[in-house]
Amino acid sequence: MNMKLIQIILALIFLAACSSSRIERKIDEVQWDSLADESYLRWGESRLEKSASSQHPVINCYKGKAKETLVQYKKDYEKLVGTSYYWLHIGNCYFVQDAWSKAEFYYRMSLDESKNATIKSIALNNLGLISFKHEQWEKGKEYLKESMKTASAFKAPRYNMSQLYLQFGYFDKAIQLLTEGPFKGSQDIDVYFSLANAWLYKGDLEMSGKYFAQIPKNHFRREDIAATYALYLIRKNDIKGAFEMMKARERSGVLEITAISQKIEKMLASRMKQE
Repeated sequence: MNMKLIQIILALIFLAACSSSRIERKIDEVQWDSLADESYLRWGESRLEKSASSQHPVINCYKGKAKETLVQYKKDYEKLVGTSYYWLHIGNCYFVQDAWSKAEFYYRMSLDESKNATIKSIALNNLGLISFKHEQWEKGKEYLKESMKTASAFKAPRYNMSQLYLQFGYFDKAIQLLTEGPFKGSQDIDVYFSLANAWLYKGDLEMSGKYFAQIPKNHFRREDIAATYALYLIRKNDIKGAFEMMKARERSGVLEITAISQKIEKMLASRMKQE
């Protein structure tokens, strides 16, 4: 398989993964989630269940109880409206329900009402993500830049900006964001995967392999990681290893990724017949 075709398939995998919220990215091991203190989005079920929802009821929105939690927040208006996080947490409850317009309204309320830099940075980051949902790439980029400026140690906007850079082929910019500043020395499955992806697209198998090697083995069952690693193994001429990787993957149910995986499997089958 030539490099150009592999690059096309890599781009399709990444675009399919970025455009879908259905890829299962939950992480139960907190040590592999460098954004754990900033976002609940990748918290696995066991981590959510162990958390004390009494401290921040918003966590219940990530447990599938967004409607009930929103009702409670409205009841607690007089008690909580003076806190720095009240409007942000309501926005987050709407965000996890894909209610983008309502989430945006409350994030803007958070920017207007809160004086806390971290809260403002989170609101700006999430407004950037909403812009991406509407394919407003430049607008989303500006929100992320403002988020990074507001709280320089905050990792989430840097990670999200790196995904934008990867999507549009700015691999060196993505690599820089994910290896410098707040990410330096941190462990993260999706950061390692993004770096492996960027280096693979640049054709540097040694650097790509370095980051693939840092991803825990059980996460290679995730379909986007499995498909990308299979392409890496094909470049290394390990056709049997690539075939086994695709065979062991967990099906994501995302139609675009399923179609790409099937294409890779067909190509592998054809190569194995030739050998």
